[in-house]
This record gives sequence, C-alpha cells and structure tokens, in this order.
Amino acid sequence: MSESSSNYINPNLSTIDREQAFRYMGFQENPDQKFLDLAEICEKKLLQAIRPKYTWKLFTRKDLEFLLTGKDIQKHLKNCNNIILFCATLSQNVDTCIRLAQTADVLAGMMTDAMASALTEQFCDLAESEILRNFLDDYATFRFSPGYGDFPLSVQSDILTLLQAQKTTGICLTESNLMTPRKSVTALIGLSDQPIEKNRKGCAGCNLSQKCPYRRKGVHCN
Repeated sequence: MSESSSNYINPNLSTIDREQAFRYMGFQENPDQKFLDLAEICEKKLLQAIRPKYTWKLFTRKDLEFLLTGKDIQKHLKNCNNIILFCATLSQNVDTCIRLAQTADVLAGMMTDAMASALTEQFCDLAESEILRNFLDDYATFRFSPGYGDFPLSVQSDILTLLQAQKTTGICLTESNLMTPRKSVTALIGLSDQPIEKNRKGCAGCNLSQKCPYRRKGVHCN
C-alpha cells in the first residue's frame, strides 16, 4: 500500500477559474465592471484564506469491494484491479471566508462560494495529476465521488476513516454525511493494466453535482 499527503499551497492556485465560478452562479451575461470589481475582491480574499490539503491511499479492489455499492461505480471501475482513495479540502478558513462574505453582501457571498467551488476543482485536478505520477505504467479513470449516480454518500464515512482524514486533512463528517470543511471532496480513481475507455467526465468528479443548476436544466456547464 502506498500513501502520500500534502500540506502546501500550490503556486498554481494563484488564480481562480472565474469563468467556471460564474457558471456555477448561473451567470450567463457579459459581466459589467462593477461585477468584475467585486470578483477581484472576492478572489483576493479567498486566495489569502486557503490552506489546501489532500491525502490518498492505494488499495486493491478486493480490499474495497464493501465500498463499491451501485452499478455506476462498478461500471466506472471495470477492469481496475487497484483503486486510489482520495480526499482534499481548501480548509476551514474558506468556510469562514464564505460566511463573512455572505454577512457583508448577498452577491459577494454567492460569488465567494462559487469561486471556492471552482477552486476546489482546480486543486483536485492538481492533486490528482501529482498522485498519478506514481503510476505512470497504469491506466487511470477520472475521479468518481460519492453522491454521483447511484454511488451513495453514505460511503464517505468509510473513505474518510480509511484515509484517516480528520488527522491528515481536518475533514470531518456530519450526521447527514456532509463534509466539513464544506469545500472538501472524496473520490475514487481506478487503476488498470489495460487501456480504459475514455468517456465524457461530465459531472462525475464535480463537487457541485448534487446542487448544480445546469444539471437541473438537463444541460452541462462545459
């Protein structure tokens, strides 16, 4: 079994994907200068607040069969003999930053929350790339998170326990299976010794998959 954890602010997180954040807000028009000025303020405060951490462990599929509930995760991990469990968070500071923004101004609160969601995805992408450098001889699936399809949120408790997430990243779980800090992600990445069919990633790895306005409309954000 291999293990790695990170406790640093990656220099590549010096900017936020505003286009993605604006999509999360459901904003489809060309933003005016007032809107962009507010975005600049929210982004600066958020980037000062983040303390991103992630951790991961490698397991054989046999070790994790008890977790693989549902047809969607079984299909996703087809022909994968090994599985990476992964979790990441932007830190509790980000929750505080969002809460303060919401108290000061409704739009600033919405924008900070959306930017934090976009930044969570950016961090997860960077962490995933770093993890997979350890497995250059394998074929990897994209990350697949609990709550997507018929893969239940309830498995997050076992994932976080196996990763010792509270100790390594500060991530905890509420009674309703929601993570704190809020901008946190758990996911599985399958590894195979044979090529994996590259399907559209869609919403599978997105931490907004359960509350995305685009999914409710039956469309995608990209």
